[in-house]
Amino acid sequence: MEEAVSLSTLKVLVEKKIKKKTLIKVIWNEEEKITLLITPNIKINSFIYDQKEGYLFYDLEGKVIDRDIPCVLPESVMAEGKVLLNSKLQINHQPITNEDKIFLINEENNF
Repeated sequence: MEEAVSLSTLKVLVEKKIKKKTLIKVIWNEEEKITLLITPNIKINSFIYDQKEGYLFYDLEGKVIDRDIPCVLPESVMAEGKVLLNSKLQINHQPITNEDKIFLINEENNF
């Protein structure tokens, strides 16, 4: 079985990497449900997945949010409420490193 960590453990790593507090937001549309780790000042109302652009997020007024989302977790990287440590997992559009994985596993063991 693939290694997995809790969402709260991943949140610790994201906050460490971006040096800001983050919120966990679960959002869904007709096709899928995703979990986001966002900074408190980002207000997301909806999203779509575009084949060329990837995920596009919209605010309450229907405008595209052009700010970066620190961590987007589609259903494919989640299993049984945990985050799978696979190559699809990214923080700030960068794949997690082996050092990140070690940090996450150590942090998970401390919880």
